[in-house]
Amino acid sequence: MNSSFEYLQRRLEPQEKWHDKRARLNKRLFYTVEVATLLAGAAIPVVNLWVVKDAYLAGVLSAILGGIVVMAAAVGKLFKFHENWLHYRALVEALAREKELYSIGAADYAAVDGDGRNRVLVDR
Repeated sequence: MNSSFEYLQRRLEPQEKWHDKRARLNKRLFYTVEVATLLAGAAIPVVNLWVVKDAYLAGVLSAILGGIVVMAAAVGKLFKFHENWLHYRALVEALAREKELYSIGAADYAAVDGDGRNRVLVDR
């Protein structure tokens, strides 16, 4: 087994898989927080009209839904699920591109052979 294949198997592919997993997780969390914010926010006026005869209950339910909106928005902003998702996805695509360029000997890999290609891959 040559050293470049070993490096790809040992280092590059696990990194690609790890970042892909993190990208998918952050995407799911981003959509979950956004949907929770939208549903809770949209439910506030519905609750106020639906429970019109009991102002106290309408107020309590509206306050709870408002709290959900605030908390979901704060969690999304604090943990930056959207930014993380895009960052991890960009890394996965960059690693896949680099692996492909290395495999076919294109771009910076075209100018060097053997161990020089391996060094360029490790450097990049």
